[in-house]
Amino acid sequence: MRKLAALFGFILFLTILFGCEVENCPPNSMTYAHFSLVDQHGRAFKSSDTISIIGQIETDVVVYETLPDGTQQSHTVYDSLVNDTFINREVGANSFKLPLSYANQTRFIFVYRGLNESFRGEDTIDIYHNNIPYFTNLDCGTMMFYTITQTQTTHHRLDSLVVTNSNIDNYDKENFKIYYTVITSNE
Repeated sequence: MRKLAALFGFILFLTILFGCEVENCPPNSMTYAHFSLVDQHGRAFKSSDTISIIGQIETDVVVYETLPDGTQQSHTVYDSLVNDTFINREVGANSFKLPLSYANQTRFIFVYRGLNESFRGEDTIDIYHNNIPYFTNLDCGTMMFYTITQTQTTHHRLDSLVVTNSNIDNYDKENFKIYYTVITSNE
């Protein structure tokens, strides 16, 4: 009986010792780029337009077709554009948090709709980055961090894009400022 109690105590000790390693994982294992919307003077503002943000990547896609005899045939469609809507019709936003691609380039399309629905437009933001896998331990897995190397934008509504912090990791900090020309009644 004593051996059984000692064995049970030893197993409980090992469970506590090795089972608690998950607590060493960071509380936020997701990495997002933080965008702030500012006016031409650098002051934060809330957009009166409805904004949708679409992520777009270029990749090769495998397509499967079912033939008349019931067999499947696959072929690759090269350089396909794949879209995903991250933010759909946000009103009054002053900042966004968006994920980056595991490829070396990420494209975001900002789609604007005015209050009277007659104005529609869009801007494209291309972000080029180096990917840095970050490994903490086996229980936590790998996170992806990024270093921004270059950006390109269109200028339909957007005036400019400024990189405020080129290192994107799992800490909550601003990485980009998006400048818009805002006309106010007191200017």
